[in-house]
Amino acid sequence: MAEGVFVHQFELGPWDNFMYLIGDRATRRCAVVDPAWDEQVILEEAQKLDVTITDVLCTHSHFDHVNRVDQLLKVVDAKVHMLRAEVDFADFKCENLQPASPGDVVKIGDHLEVTMLHTPGHTPGSASFRTADGLVTGDTLFVEGCGRCDFVGGDPEVMHRTLHDLVDRLPGATKVYPGHNYGSLPVSSLDHELEKNPYLKQPTLAAFVSHRMDGKTPGSSLPEPPPWPPAT
Repeated sequence: MAEGVFVHQFELGPWDNFMYLIGDRATRRCAVVDPAWDEQVILEEAQKLDVTITDVLCTHSHFDHVNRVDQLLKVVDAKVHMLRAEVDFADFKCENLQPASPGDVVKIGDHLEVTMLHTPGHTPGSASFRTADGLVTGDTLFVEGCGRCDFVGGDPEVMHRTLHDLVDRLPGATKVYPGHNYGSLPVSSLDHELEKNPYLKQPTLAAFVSHRMDGKTPGSSLPEPPPWPPAT
């Protein structure tokens, strides 16, 4: 990423979630993206890096991306950023919540500016986080995949538009930091996705919708996760 900025990726939880600590090297201040599953592990990762969590960035409201926000806020004094459309959709509540609008910029330390992009399709208020040369995509764009659109609030036609807006408007070299470890690489680029992602290679909207919704029931609920931590 840009000089003076760091991205630390680590995997956590039964659904291969990627957590991120992104921040400013000079001030050692950072944001955690989508804190879930185990707040102690998240805090330990921050301690290893010798950084202070000042902000929480939530791509969307599904529990596998936010189920440790409240617990984390008992330990750190951080502002929580989620797009207002997602807050309203999920009736999301927590301490220090600052509902955001598309285009809002969260400044972390002296060098990191994170722009909140509205990238709906997986949920109505899903966000991706744009930095100087990267994009944290949550459940919108995966490496060689994209988020499901059959859950409540999902819309495959909206997802199609969102994905093509991203690849049409952002540089191909933009790094893609996905919300789950579902692809052949932990980090990708928009150029890689244009070449390898089957959802971006569908020739028409109808073909995309058919491919994305194959075997799925629109309006379904999220499955219950297995116990975490795993039983020993």
